[in-house]
Amino acid sequence: MSVNLEKQTPIYIYYGFAFLLLWEWLRPLQDFTETGNTFVFVIFIGLSFLFISIKSRWYVAVSVKIFYLLFVLHLLFFEGSFFNPAWLAIFIGDIIDNAALMLDASWMDITSPFRTLLFFILLWLLVYLINYWIIFQKRIMFFFIITLVYITVLDTFTEYDASFAIVRIVVIGFVLIGLLYLERLKVLERIKGQSYMTLKWVLPLTALIASAALIGILAPKAEPQWPDPVPYLTAYGSSDEGPNGSVNKIGYGPNDEQLGGAFVSDNTPVFTAVTEDRHYWRVESKDLYTGKGWDVSDPEAESVLMEPDNITLPYTEEGVDTIPLTASVDIESSYRYDHIIYPAGIKSVRLPRESVIDVNPLTELAEPRLAENRGTFPPESYNVSYEFPSYKIDELRKITSNEGTPEDIASRYTQLPEELPQRVRDLAAELTSENGNHYDKAKSIESYLGGPQFTYETTDVSVPRGEEDYVDQFLFETFKGYCDNFSTSMIVLLRAADIPARWVKGYSDGAFVQNLGGNEKEYQITNNNAHSWVEVYFSGIGWVPFEPTKSFTNPYDFTFNTNSQSSTETETPEQSQPEQTPRSEENDGASQPSSKNSSSWPFNIQIGSTTFYIILSAAALILFVLYKTRLRWMPYIILHKYKHRKDDKVYDQAYVALLKQLERYGLKRLEGQTLRDYARYVDSFFDVRDMSRLTASYEKSLYRGDNSKEEWIKSMKLWENLIKRIAS
Repeated sequence: MSVNLEKQTPIYIYYGFAFLLLWEWLRPLQDFTETGNTFVFVIFIGLSFLFISIKSRWYVAVSVKIFYLLFVLHLLFFEGSFFNPAWLAIFIGDIIDNAALMLDASWMDITSPFRTLLFFILLWLLVYLINYWIIFQKRIMFFFIITLVYITVLDTFTEYDASFAIVRIVVIGFVLIGLLYLERLKVLERIKGQSYMTLKWVLPLTALIASAALIGILAPKAEPQWPDPVPYLTAYGSSDEGPNGSVNKIGYGPNDEQLGGAFVSDNTPVFTAVTEDRHYWRVESKDLYTGKGWDVSDPEAESVLMEPDNITLPYTEEGVDTIPLTASVDIESSYRYDHIIYPAGIKSVRLPRESVIDVNPLTELAEPRLAENRGTFPPESYNVSYEFPSYKIDELRKITSNEGTPEDIASRYTQLPEELPQRVRDLAAELTSENGNHYDKAKSIESYLGGPQFTYETTDVSVPRGEEDYVDQFLFETFKGYCDNFSTSMIVLLRAADIPARWVKGYSDGAFVQNLGGNEKEYQITNNNAHSWVEVYFSGIGWVPFEPTKSFTNPYDFTFNTNSQSSTETETPEQSQPEQTPRSEENDGASQPSSKNSSSWPFNIQIGSTTFYIILSAAALILFVLYKTRLRWMPYIILHKYKHRKDDKVYDQAYVALLKQLERYGLKRLEGQTLRDYARYVDSFFDVRDMSRLTASYEKSLYRGDNSKEEWIKSMKLWENLIKRIAS
């Protein structure tokens, strides 16, 4: 036997607590995964619970949620106008491609837009599952327990601090469990009404939960009884194996001549960064692959001295979309190197001492030097300004050769040792044979390394001996390793396909610490975050990062430009002619390079921008006002829907719509009350007889079999008067 909770306790109370409980699943994602903008998912589950609680028509709820889902996907992953159907066609093609990848169990190759879509669908299903538990089962214990387990596991095995999250979950869960148990008790004892009983139940329940939570917070806690497992499970980087086979600690080291071997994790802090976006932190790059590791092709290259406010490291070409950002870096005093740790696209650095920057032109290792004696010094705390790049997949796919690539880059970054085994070159040819451009070739290699045959491993990692090649050993024999194995293998395969690529080492984005207001977030980077990755050179675009290491996600933005022509289209002279029209100086400003459709969106609506929050707040306000004033505008929609219909089914549908409007107005029909009794109650409220006359006509057409269409025509005016009274 089930009970309608709406008749016992306001349903929005249950959905409100269920929303808070589900929210706890989303809170940690931005801290220990690459998931960003989690608030868009919070808004989605909020909308889902709202539509259920107000008992909205299913097609209205589905339409609004699909629109919101598509709007968010476009905002996150696509350029141009939302109303341009080109992006939707690209997205549908992406869904088809990813469906094929799922059938092949190529989970690591699934794209970010499709993963986001799947996550939205999962949340959608979760909301309906919770609705079933609350309304029909009147139980929430299972979901409460798995939420607690989920949060406690994250607290134990990741760097997410769930101290307050556990308190919130316990309070929310106990409130829901207590209220739902009361509803089951009412059904069991056949108790109806008696609001005082609910009050007598809720007051001690609230006191008990509050007391338990307060005691739990204030009570003394014992120290952990076993070591923190996080350092053993979150190791990202690599370190050399010693000559005697010893195992080294993870962390940055300048010598990469012999790669391979095991390492143990080290959670020693390296630096703290405050920045607006997650990204990797560069230290240096290497260009010479030796078959055993990495070296520099010209160790005697003369350093270049640069002013701190004008650092000219070539990273992206003109025309690539970038966002100007700043970050502050605070390096630990125990760090034993004097180099600057910086993001890609660095433009300037503000150091605590007057100095110049000594930059190696090959490795791009940057060290601050005192102007007087040229000696290096630890940079300690400093601020950097940089241009955060965003890459257009359409533009990358236009690069099909090294034409236009500087000769020194083309020769230096396609170097391979003559002793490289032929099967490595054959594998590169096989992986890229079906691709006509450099981007798809790089993605093909990246996807191959993310396949199920390769395993991320930090302890049982071989070191090539004798004539063994480091990459050949990984690709054809061991199939397991860490970031150095994956990144080096991708670069060698790219170079074998005549695509310039370089090996970059530094640190991954680190662990989230706290929000500092606005868009600024604080991250802590430790030795465990030592990492290496791949940068590929695209003519006319510059260096583009790729991430082949399993369990890692590329932190840089790759989007489709729906305003650009397809790479397969050829521009005719007539098409290019308008570009020859001179433009005024005011049209050549900073906004001109933007690929956004300025005619459709004359303002910035990027997630996190002020305009986005204004639009979001305005939309929420409009929805709230529409919901609160629904008794004034909804009757006119109902009038328009039924007034001009003359079919046989209209009377029944119009009468039911009237009953629902009266219930929204506050004239609720009691359980077991006949239509005639209810009609007299409505007439007494409005001091008319329209409802009784309309009901008599309705029952005549319904029970006596009289012509429903004719009865509707005769009584339509009575129905219209009542609808208008509700709206007045």
